[in-house]
Formats: sequence, C-alpha cells, structure tokens
Amino acid sequence: MVHRQLSILNGETILTAVQGKQQQESIVELSGVHVTLGSHAGPVHILRGIDLEIRKGDTVSVVGPSGAGKSTMMMIMAGLESPSRGTVRVAAHELTAMDEDELALFRRDHVGIVFQAFHLVPTMTALENVAIPLEFAGVRDAFDRARDELVTVGLGHRLGHYPNQLSGGEQQRVALARALAPAPALLLADEPTGNLDSGTGSQIIDLLFALSGQRDATLVLITHDQSLAERCQRHIRVVDGLLQDGEHPLAHPDVVAIPS
Repeated sequence: MVHRQLSILNGETILTAVQGKQQQESIVELSGVHVTLGSHAGPVHILRGIDLEIRKGDTVSVVGPSGAGKSTMMMIMAGLESPSRGTVRVAAHELTAMDEDELALFRRDHVGIVFQAFHLVPTMTALENVAIPLEFAGVRDAFDRARDELVTVGLGHRLGHYPNQLSGGEQQRVALARALAPAPALLLADEPTGNLDSGTGSQIIDLLFALSGQRDATLVLITHDQSLAERCQRHIRVVDGLLQDGEHPLAHPDVVAIPS
C-alpha cells in the first residue's frame, strides 16, 4: 500500500514538472534584434534592440503605426529577413546561423504565412496553389491534403478556379489553406483582412483563430484593428522600432494593453 501511494505521489510530481516546462517553452525568442538600412541621408533604424519571447500555443497580436517595424519583425521571425544584429531562435532553430537553403527548409517545415495581398500564383488553380508547395516539400499525398484543406476553409466547390475567378475573401481562404497545409508550428498573419470588407474579414479571422487553435499552432497576428488584437492572449505594441510594455488589461483577461 505504501509503495502504491509513493508511486502515485511521484507520478503527480513528475506530471507537475512536465506541465510547468510546457507552459514556459518558447517557440520564438528574439534577443537584441536590430535591423538597420543604409540610405543617402544616413542609417535608418527599423528595429532597435527587440527582445521578445513567445510561448508555444500563444495567440499574439502586434499593433502599432504604419512604418513602426511590425512587418519587419514578422519577416525576421519567418527567416525572410536577417537582423543587422542580435539573435533569432524559432522552433528551436537558430536562424541567424543558417544559410539561405537552410532557412528555406526551416520555413517549409515550421512556418506558415498569410499575407494581406494573398500572394497566390495567378496561373495556378486554387487546388494547385495549395498542393504545389506541398509537392515541392516532398509530401506524397499533396493534392489530397490540399483538397482537404480547401474543403476545411469552405472552398471545396472552387478547387479548379483561378485566383482571378475568386473573390478577395475566397483568395484569402486559399492563402490560409496553403499556410496551414504543412501543419506549421508558427502561423504568421500580416494584416490578413486588410484587403477585405468587414463581413468577409470577420469570417477569415474566425477561420484563422479556429484552425490555428485546433492544430495547436502559435499565431502571431499583425493588425491595425484593436478589436482583432483583443481576441489574442497577448498584445504587443511596436513604435519606432521598439516594443512598448504596459500594465492595463484589455477586455480579454489574458491580454496586456500597451498604452500609446
């Protein structure tokens, strides 16, 4: 009886330790990240010493004025831009130590991106836009998986249509299916409703949150819409290439508001 009780107690102790580790595990770590561009008028500082940690499974909004550095920070997380200084660690990979080929493989395996302008290939059907990247990644059932993703986002009846035959909302659904099809650990969305009317945008956002949540993907959402920002667990403000921290809660109990 005593041994059984000790076993249960030890099991509880181990479980608690594992849960604590999961809660603290990070998927994004930016440390001292600077991005500086040269110009005739002198250096332009896009990001100025960004320190940021994002935990696995978080939903994080990034807000701030145009030109503040929000999109640049997202591109850094995706390995599409390199910092002038600092370290970038995403999904346990040190991006600043990788060459272009390694970064391409990293993005293929770990990151999905949804852009404001959709970025669909105009000469490919909706199905091909989702399936071809999977084929390049070596997925054997690429077209079957792409078809399933398009059905999931409500486009099962539009598989053979080209981007110019789709509405803006439908094109963004294709882009969302393409981003989610490889099962990324990190989903980055840069103003995903910026080219859509409010009703269509709301549908896209509902899909974005629902599908990323179902798949345990970490979502980083860049937006100018405060109501969208408040749907996220964390709320970050970027101003003049710096992160601003605040203490005042928003409507969501897990959201931190950043005062202007």
